[in-house]
Amino acid sequence: MMLNRKYRTKILFATLLLTFFATGCTNESTTETIVGDSASATKDPTKLDAFYIAFSPGSDETERTFSWHTPKTNKEGFVELRLLDEEGNVLSTEIFEATVADTQSGYSTHEASVSGLEPNQFYTYRFGDGYRAWSESYSFRTQEAWDGAFNLLFFGDPQIGAGDGTQIDADGWDKTVTVATEMFPDTDFLVSAGDQVNIANNLNQYDGYFFPEELTFYPIMTLIGNHDYTPFADYFNPPNETGLGADDAGSDFYFTYGNTLFIALNTQRNNIEEHREAMELAVAENPEATHRIVLMHKSIYSSADHARDEDVLAFRDGLVPVFDELDIDVALMGHDHVYVRTYQIKGDAVVEEIAYDEAGAAVDPEGTLYLTGNSASDSKYYDMQDSSVYERYAAVALQLEEPTFMNVEVTDDSLTFTTYKTADQSVVDAYSIVKVDSGE
Repeated sequence: MMLNRKYRTKILFATLLLTFFATGCTNESTTETIVGDSASATKDPTKLDAFYIAFSPGSDETERTFSWHTPKTNKEGFVELRLLDEEGNVLSTEIFEATVADTQSGYSTHEASVSGLEPNQFYTYRFGDGYRAWSESYSFRTQEAWDGAFNLLFFGDPQIGAGDGTQIDADGWDKTVTVATEMFPDTDFLVSAGDQVNIANNLNQYDGYFFPEELTFYPIMTLIGNHDYTPFADYFNPPNETGLGADDAGSDFYFTYGNTLFIALNTQRNNIEEHREAMELAVAENPEATHRIVLMHKSIYSSADHARDEDVLAFRDGLVPVFDELDIDVALMGHDHVYVRTYQIKGDAVVEEIAYDEAGAAVDPEGTLYLTGNSASDSKYYDMQDSSVYERYAAVALQLEEPTFMNVEVTDDSLTFTTYKTADQSVVDAYSIVKVDSGE
């Protein structure tokens, strides 16, 4: 089951080690993370076999959530969080309790959240069984400030196992994550558009999804996809689950980061009224958010095989009016394995009159921008529909048949979306929104 893991020295991690451990830190390991070593339980009673480690954003920038697997146990477990100074000295240690539940193939799954994080700090974390066994240690750093300016990286469906082989797909996913985080090493968090794997109960494919070492350093928010939705709740621990739009995989949830509200919809459920209620709840709980971004797996404005699916069109009919009412700025989506950027859309129609500044950014545009991310792993691409299907709403529609990723730059008054090819880091497309009246 375990994928072959080659030893890799990443520039990012080497730099962090030189910066934070110049004088040495004897009991923390931050370089090599072996994910998916789940073939057998550890024999050393002081070492905890923790794998499928999902490290994610929490309800706001001061929190992070965790989910991890162990061999079957009834011990709930803990997360130990350590704050370190620049010399690697431990300044404080906190213990956060976890839950435990049985999952497939004789394993147990655990969930926990940590809170009280501060900006511009270096932390390590590890998992314990509450007795004497501990996992290896991992690390992350919070960004310098939470004043509204930050970056995130958005990845279209990895769908490990849908291509020429699990290892090949895992390598492609690993390359894209590595390239993206090396280009944007100060990014705050990542987002995966759903369909992390191709077959929901295939543990080898989950090994492939968790393969990139960076996923233990950068928190990644995962969306519920149609290929992985059934056991999704066993692998991921999203914050602020509303209980609306719910099924066995989970429900709609939301979180904030800086000045931005993110609302994630479970598109495996087509109950528009519940999705509306979840979005209204999120907006009501965060009235001061400058930007509002919806995250969802199924793309409601796309150009490939799924563009005319019955459920997709039903979501378009039901959700677009809600997005208009709630002033949603952007919807980031996946599912169709193609890149699409729409015009500004309001009432299912293109907004005709938009002002642009000297840099080409749309100034206070009406409507919502819809962006669909292509495969980040190179595992699968869909054929484009005839242009008559999408030309009325698509400003850009491309099937490059090579992996891409998107950098999202957020400031106090702007949103910029730039999509890059993994292979040569060239720009595929870029679009910016400026809110002149955002401070009023």
